[in-house]
Amino acid sequence: MLWYHLKLSVLRLLKNKAFSLTNIFGLSFGIASFFVLFIHVQNEKSYDKHIKDYQNIYRVISTPSHINSSWARSLGFIQEAASQFPEVENATRFSHAKLENIKIHEESVAQKDVLSVDTNFMSMFGIESLIGNLKDISKPNVAFISERFAKKYFKNENPIGQYIETETLRSREAPGKFEIVGIIKNTPIKTHFNCEILLSQKGVLEQRYASLATRKIQWVYNYIKLKEGTSPTFIAEKTLTHFNKSAFRQTRGPKDYKFSLQRLTDIHLRSNCRFELKESNTKINIGLFTIVSFVILFVSLVNFISLITVNLFKRTKEFGLKSSIGAHKKHLLYQILIEVLLLCSLAIFISLFVIELIKPIISQFYEIQFDIFYNEPTIYLSILMIISLGGIISVLFVRFFILKNNSTSEIIKGLHPLSGKQLLQPLMIFQMLIVIILIASTILVNKQINFILDKPLGFTKDNIVVIHQKDYSKDPKVFANELKKNSQIVSVGFTRQYFGHPTQTLPLDGLGIEGTAEMSFPNFDFLQTMDIQLVHDYINRSKDTIEGMIINNHLYERLMEKHQSIENLNAFRSGIPLEPDQRRYDIIGVVEDFNYNSAHEQIGDYVFLIGESRSRSRFTHIKIASGNIRPAMDYIQEEWQKHYPNQEMDYFFMDEKVGQQYKSENILRKILLSFSLLGIIIGIMGISALSYFSSEQRTKEIGIRKTNGAKTHEIIKMLNKDFLRWVIIAFVLASPIAWYAMNIWLENFAYKTELSWWIFALAGIIAMGIALLTVSWQSWRAARRNPVESLRYE
Repeated sequence: MLWYHLKLSVLRLLKNKAFSLTNIFGLSFGIASFFVLFIHVQNEKSYDKHIKDYQNIYRVISTPSHINSSWARSLGFIQEAASQFPEVENATRFSHAKLENIKIHEESVAQKDVLSVDTNFMSMFGIESLIGNLKDISKPNVAFISERFAKKYFKNENPIGQYIETETLRSREAPGKFEIVGIIKNTPIKTHFNCEILLSQKGVLEQRYASLATRKIQWVYNYIKLKEGTSPTFIAEKTLTHFNKSAFRQTRGPKDYKFSLQRLTDIHLRSNCRFELKESNTKINIGLFTIVSFVILFVSLVNFISLITVNLFKRTKEFGLKSSIGAHKKHLLYQILIEVLLLCSLAIFISLFVIELIKPIISQFYEIQFDIFYNEPTIYLSILMIISLGGIISVLFVRFFILKNNSTSEIIKGLHPLSGKQLLQPLMIFQMLIVIILIASTILVNKQINFILDKPLGFTKDNIVVIHQKDYSKDPKVFANELKKNSQIVSVGFTRQYFGHPTQTLPLDGLGIEGTAEMSFPNFDFLQTMDIQLVHDYINRSKDTIEGMIINNHLYERLMEKHQSIENLNAFRSGIPLEPDQRRYDIIGVVEDFNYNSAHEQIGDYVFLIGESRSRSRFTHIKIASGNIRPAMDYIQEEWQKHYPNQEMDYFFMDEKVGQQYKSENILRKILLSFSLLGIIIGIMGISALSYFSSEQRTKEIGIRKTNGAKTHEIIKMLNKDFLRWVIIAFVLASPIAWYAMNIWLENFAYKTELSWWIFALAGIIAMGIALLTVSWQSWRAARRNPVESLRYE
């Protein structure tokens, strides 16, 4: 029986090629879109779950009690303290250099993800060795490299026994020279950190780790593995108690800290700390993507079943004849179910095939790491869900819309207990509601992104090229002075941190107020290069070198509220004794407020520690005259080769770097735009099927009206009237939903655009235009039909 129905279904699909192809490719389009979003969401949610006992591993966060924002880095005493707790199974601490300058074969290269680790790190995160014993990481001055790193820099050469030299991960007395003793497997894609080079904490780094017990610096990352059933809150409280009782609390720095444990699997999607090991996706609304993916799938399935239903209404006489010769309704449902499952299976196969072909395009366009992992159950559960939904919805449609309480004679005569309006109205309203929400959301996202990108930042980002300097052996002023000789170069400034780069923090208790300020290390020319304007100027320009603190207006107003004048502030500061390794810097100016970080955050306290040391040239900012980018860049590269012939010029443009701060919003904009267009296309397909069904239901009425003299435009107006009413109902329902969702999304921004009424009006007009154009086409075809044929049709 199964083989008979299957063969019959194939023959029917081949006979009705236009219907079959339209339905299969329409559904494939929707399923492919669902897979792209849903699988990406599942990939994002499965980060770090490959690690053994991941549910018991936590990152420890330590934050001074007066600070609201947290660092992923934490205090160095935590590993030693945690190892004394019987509830802790394992504890590790490690450093991470997001970008480290290393030397291989006398060649200097910039290398990402260089870590200094211990043996606990290897066991906790399941690091696997290809060559070498992982326990050797406890030996002094040794290194493990990734398989990817080995292939890139050593190719067919054996790297074991060769050396890597590091620039910053070293001691003051000895160079950072590490012997390669092993190769590890590449870090899995779905983890919140990468390992390219693992360095030993013994040897040249040992002194730096030893100093962590006496200094309140957050240089390392602390992770602990708890025993089964242990409460992370209990361990956080225990860590606080240990800190409060220790002599370490009384050392220089904040006396009060907050401690918390962050679940390993929450880091990628729910953590937005500073100095994250890898860019997290906290600003990308994964929950929204999940909702959109299921909405797209459901709309696609409804449209698919709508087309099936329209086709089945044409086959009611066939069902009647089969019923008259003894076929039961369940046999008819069985036959229809097989046809639907066959179509769904073909659509799923086509969608997966297409996705495999365009995976690189998806990753590049949406700026995501997209892949399908066929060794995971997610993909197979998704396929099973789609087939089940398709089968269930189709059976329900047929059972309650076609075969409901019909006698055999009624089915043969084509009499249906359900009118076209009863079927059309909810389907049309649902489809248009989704289209309106997607259109309104897309308009709002574009409006907000444009608002923050166009918002004055308080500094110039256009025509600024930033060069990453790695060689401090030469005086950077020589290179800068040569650049200034060219009329196309407006100015050159130095700084250790460009805007958007993680800064250091300065405790403000030395200024008599609570909190901390962002602090960067530029020279004075940097302010001119970035067009940061002075509000108050206390600079002694008779000196050859300008040194001191320049604060922003936000901090200045807080200080004046406390001290009333700069003189009172200086008197207060002079009464605070300095430690032997400390130096007092005078406040030499106040600048207008500016957005150091993105518009997600309010402007806070900021300090420029002005000086002229060579290390401040780490990021050399060059302002180019407008319209002269290409010749100026040629000149800069030419001068660079003269001054640094053995170093490749690593540079970026400031406006591009600022734009990267809104990467998550740009991804959201692209996805919403894409899927809004998708929703429109699916909507057109569904509306076309439903309007065709409506005109088929009213064929006799149209014929009678035409024979009585009705014009074509009158018939079109009559048929469009119902659809127009349904669009209005959809608009009324969609507007509050879209308004609520967009208000929640805007809360992610400190500076946000207005949620204007015209957004909803425009979305409604576009949706109405789509509906009317689609319906009018079907109405025109029905109205142009010969009335004699229309009457014979019945």
